[in-house]
Amino acid sequence: MPLITLNGPILLAGESLSGPIAVGGDIVRIVMPQKWDSANLSFQISDDGQNFNDLFTYHGREAMISVVPGTTVVVPDALSRSINYLRFRSGPRSHPVPQTEDRLFAVIVEQGNKATTEDWPQ
Repeated sequence: MPLITLNGPILLAGESLSGPIAVGGDIVRIVMPQKWDSANLSFQISDDGQNFNDLFTYHGREAMISVVPGTTVVVPDALSRSINYLRFRSGPRSHPVPQTEDRLFAVIVEQGNKATTEDWPQ
């Protein structure tokens, strides 16, 4: 399947939550900004781009990844499938960390690979 690079989302200076980005496929990688105030990266997802929920694993833990500025992170399949809209949060939901400058991410997406309920284990 083809890989598409989406420029964004952007986390604005003084904020801890980015604007939304329409994903349109399975997230493969996230390119981290060149600068970052120390914090993990957590996520919110949405089906409609309006109503967002915090992303948790099936183990009941908030989905978070460490940010190493200027690097690319491969996203595990279990966290990346079937996301329509995505927002990034600096820090966990219990303690968001505002960034001191605008932070631009890139999201690499594999298109045409949406999961269906037939993909779920019985």
